[in-house]
Amino acid sequence: MKPELECGLCVLEWVYGRATAQNGNRDIPQLFRKILHLLSAEITGASNLGSLCNQAVSLIYEFVTPESDFWQELKGKTNAFVLGLLPAADDYIEKGETPRDRFERACFLASAGNVAPIGVPSGAFTFPDVLGIMEGKTALPAVSGDPFGAAQKARNVFYVTDNAGEIGFDSLLVKTLKKMGLRVTLVVKEPAFFEDATMEDAAFFGLDRVADEVVTVNKIFVQGKDQTRANQAFRESDLLLVKGTGSYESLKDETFGKRAIYLLKIKCNPLARHTGTGKGGLVVRAA
Repeated sequence: MKPELECGLCVLEWVYGRATAQNGNRDIPQLFRKILHLLSAEITGASNLGSLCNQAVSLIYEFVTPESDFWQELKGKTNAFVLGLLPAADDYIEKGETPRDRFERACFLASAGNVAPIGVPSGAFTFPDVLGIMEGKTALPAVSGDPFGAAQKARNVFYVTDNAGEIGFDSLLVKTLKKMGLRVTLVVKEPAFFEDATMEDAAFFGLDRVADEVVTVNKIFVQGKDQTRANQAFRESDLLLVKGTGSYESLKDETFGKRAIYLLKIKCNPLARHTGTGKGGLVVRAA
């Protein structure tokens, strides 16, 4: 996805806010200026937003690291909360009358789990959209294309996760994909990347035993020509499952001909215009 002007403001808010959150909310003027300089030099109509965000995150290492007690506590509480929801979530999926129904229900919950804000989280995530969908009180995500048809035609899925907590709902979709006979490679972050899911979070929900393989990437996955296992798995795949804003911005229009299913909550005006879904809406989009 190519950036619009206000995308630079979101990158600044996302990166700078998360840096100061673990710094006692004290300003870091040098970091602020460095991010602004990066954006003024690099943001163009041809920029890859995921790559741009990764460059901005790299600037924080001089001041703080993306791993801290702040994020570990938030992730631990969020994972524990989701673990308690999974039996009801699994029951919701299994009540689907057909394989298509069950697949779409799993996609709905995975999309609704994408709750991390552009601004700094104030505490553990509680997933009101997931609860609302399971209780029939929240509008279902907007479905475009034929996600189930795309999955039926696939053999090797490259599943890009987003945050801790919501990866628990991803585990239910991965199980659904496995029941369909698909091979699933799961992508997590390593080293730690703010509230994003890591190998530890995947293992917490048993995904190291459910997925055929779990690979790690440093920051947002941006498809490249290097020979990392993640890039090799990307090239071997024939379907991408893409969670969250950052990965949507990184991979949309840069899938190299592969089919993709995007699962996310719309949190900004550019994405609203890009997807045709209003801010706050949920998306299950096959392309």
